[in-house]
Amino acid sequence: MLIGYKLALDIHGVKERFDLWPNGPFSEWLARYGRSSALGWAAEIERQVEPDTTPLDAFFAFLDEYRAEQDESNAEAG
Repeated sequence: MLIGYKLALDIHGVKERFDLWPNGPFSEWLARYGRSSALGWAAEIERQVEPDTTPLDAFFAFLDEYRAEQDESNAEAG
């Protein structure tokens, strides 16, 4: 579904950063914390999800952490 979103951006000429490719920056970020899989980041999130949450909730929690680190890095660089 996320890949479809990226394709729609391209088709409509929308210039937006997309970090969620299977081997993209989000995947590399997850791997730094021991969350990597040959099946991709989505499979790894599903595999490691805590019993009291859902894979979707875990994805958005990781995405929030990732974006916060990106914002912090961009602020330090700028």
